[in-house]
Amino acid sequence: MKDFKNLILCDYRSERVDIHVRASLSRGSLTISGHDLGPLVEDCWGEDEYEYWYEFDRENTEKLINAIQGEEDPETAMRREFSGEDGCSKLRSLCDRKRIKYHFSSYV
Repeated sequence: MKDFKNLILCDYRSERVDIHVRASLSRGSLTISGHDLGPLVEDCWGEDEYEYWYEFDRENTEKLINAIQGEEDPETAMRREFSGEDGCSKLRSLCDRKRIKYHFSSYV
């Protein structure tokens, strides 16, 4: 698989929330990172900033890319399947259905 960096999956802005999500593939391992800002985030977390990461090892990156039929062009497949403000929800749902493991971390 060809590596890529800073693939934009979401750059959503509204009056209540800004959502920024990027994906990077390096040495066969996928990382998706997000950064949400604004009053909606503060309502949920008590702070106006929330950062989070989904990290996939090589085996589970391959499972994910296969599940979205992205072997030939993982960047296009990632955009197609996980773009937009609900992209991370779609990612978690697919991983649950296909039993694809990832490590999630976050901080407020």
